Amino acid sequence: MTIFNPQTESDVPASMKGVWFDTASDRIINSLRLANLGSGSKIETDVVVIGAGVSGLSASHAAADAGLGVILVERGPFAASGASGKNAGIVCMGANMHLSELSDDSYNWLWTETTALAMDLYERSLASGSFVSARMVGSLSLALNSDDSESLHKEVEARKALGLPADLLGVDEIRKKTFNRLALEGVQSALWLPQEGRCHPWSLCAQLAEEARTAGAKLYGNATVSNIQEINGTWLVRLEDGTEISAKALIRCVGPTVHPNERIYALAFAIDLPEMFPIFQDAAPFTYYDFRASDGHVVCTGGPYAKAGQQDVDKDHLKEMAKRVQAWLPELAGKEPKYTWAVDLKVAPKMVPHLEKLGQVAPGSSIEGLGALGVLPGILLGRKAALNLVSTLRIDK
Repeated sequence: MTIFNPQTESDVPASMKGVWFDTASDRIINSLRLANLGSGSKIETDVVVIGAGVSGLSASHAAADAGLGVILVERGPFAASGASGKNAGIVCMGANMHLSELSDDSYNWLWTETTALAMDLYERSLASGSFVSARMVGSLSLALNSDDSESLHKEVEARKALGLPADLLGVDEIRKKTFNRLALEGVQSALWLPQEGRCHPWSLCAQLAEEARTAGAKLYGNATVSNIQEINGTWLVRLEDGTEISAKALIRCVGPTVHPNERIYALAFAIDLPEMFPIFQDAAPFTYYDFRASDGHVVCTGGPYAKAGQQDVDKDHLKEMAKRVQAWLPELAGKEPKYTWAVDLKVAPKMVPHLEKLGQVAPGSSIEGLGALGVLPGILLGRKAALNLVSTLRIDK
């Protein structure tokens, strides 16, 4: 197996090439391309945003749309160069945990607001001229023992208490949802979430980039930050090429890739599955796998994890992952994945996305706790961080 099967386009980094590159239109790829800043420039702006993933692009759009001058800098030459462009493309509500596992209701908004955002995402995918490729196909969490079944039952009750649709299905219903293509031996029940679905991750980032540009944000790539300082109530961001950006406010959206603790694997098999084939996962904690079908492939991501940067175990982990795909889809027996890749992320059980304050005087926010399944929370928190700055800087929309 090889990582990322490189293509011929010389301006696309090898780390970005793979299933999403091969299934993205030229229009999407061109939208993700970022302009270069002049080396050694000195620039002043209202807000500087660091990172061009879903959070940074959403923050840039919201801040610019509110009337602020915005400069976004990204170390790669494209938006979606980091974790936002290497995920499985699953539209999953909430955080990296069950709603029923929350100790209180202070984060219930994360499930309700990401659900509303997902509905908007599906609707936008139908609009003329939209970049977004997304579809609501539902998701199944498959329980292989009574403990997992009981856990899923609690999750159904927790979601219904918030007015969110959820059901516990039996094997016959699961078989119908999956077009009788999955090997369901040992499966006892499944959590059915009808509003979850899939999205081509690059198409989403392209849409967010275009919205930010249209609002007036300036997006730049090949802009690696070397130093950030708060000086006399102002942020000074220095880039490796000598460029200096002075800003009234800062939003750091570098996501879970800066201080990673785990190496997460992914692969894709070529397979023709029905257009409405649902997302599915095993319900086992800690070593779960997520599976999603579209674009002529089934994509798998998840555990078992390795330590961040531990590349010597890539082959073994990817082999184990391929076996799990083949166990669920026996028609793939004897076949090799078409694509394989790995991403180093900060991941922990029950990690809830949130904003952290930066700076003593100058307003600033850092978006933390995204980890796996952080796409919708990342968009929400990017927007919230920007709107907080609008209030702080007392600039009317």
